[in-house]
Amino acid sequence: MTSQKEMLSRIKDFFTFSKQERNNLLLAVLLLAFIFSFRDWGRETFSLTEGLRHFILMLLVVSISIFARISCQKLYGLSNGYKIEFRVWWTGLLISLILAFITFGKVPTILLGGATSAFMVRQRLGEFRYGYSYWQSGMISLWAFYASLILATLFAVGKYAFPENYFFAKGVIFNLIMGFCALLPLPQLEGANIFFAARWLYAVAIVLLGVTTLLLLVNTAWSLIIIIVGTTIIATVYLITGSEK
Repeated sequence: MTSQKEMLSRIKDFFTFSKQERNNLLLAVLLLAFIFSFRDWGRETFSLTEGLRHFILMLLVVSISIFARISCQKLYGLSNGYKIEFRVWWTGLLISLILAFITFGKVPTILLGGATSAFMVRQRLGEFRYGYSYWQSGMISLWAFYASLILATLFAVGKYAFPENYFFAKGVIFNLIMGFCALLPLPQLEGANIFFAARWLYAVAIVLLGVTTLLLLVNTAWSLIIIIVGTTIIATVYLITGSEK
């Protein structure tokens, strides 16, 4: 594992979002916020005030969720000597938008795109099997999935405390759907990297998604406790056994 001092140095020097990333993600956030607030512009009749309020709340949900997702990937990549850049899949977003119109917002999807990793020569010196690692590429993609489940859990805690709150309710649904879509084994999404890194890892991710979704939709104190305790145990085991040197 990279030392704390070295990791802080890498974050300071390399943790950035390029101008292209920022511009593309800004447009992606606007499109996804519109897709997920599509049915919320008035309950029975159109309401501009209610629609704008829901749209702004969805902007916050989408911005927080996507920033956290990509940040987790960038941090994991830097810890292993890879520079991560996120590429938006515009065709996928267009498909998501068309589906929203066709189904009147009943089938929201998040075909956002995926991260690409660039080999950082100096930062990989001394690493096991110095060259490019398909396993670590898969793990970088898996962190997009992990981040979505973690955020869904955090939003679920807020939803449990405030059951009628639109922000927290939408945050849970958005991140569960983003986690599901991240596992689709398409070349432009994260699922393909996970699938080819290790079949068993892909299977574990599917099971984890199913269990987490079930527990979060139940939305009881015990289900949240089970998820939080389980996540803590997994994180502890990973930190203890995660050294790859």
